Amino acid sequence: MFIVFMSVKVKLRALRDNHPDKPSQRTLGDLLGIAEGNYRRLENGHAKSISFDAVDKLCKFFNCTPNDLLEYEND
Repeated sequence: MFIVFMSVKVKLRALRDNHPDKPSQRTLGDLLGIAEGNYRRLENGHAKSISFDAVDKLCKFFNCTPNDLLEYEND
């Protein structure tokens, strides 16, 4: 028997860097209703989860789909 660890990565940094308005981490934290530090953890991959509400808000802001926002990696 073996265990496979899987993870979902949030691709926020690339979306933020490529956005024409160059939103700050504070701006996006405010959009999600979370502290800038919590947003930073989400962007850096240190958060353990993301809500569907947050995915929806981010997709609307970046005019993208969840596929553009999330990446599945089989560790």
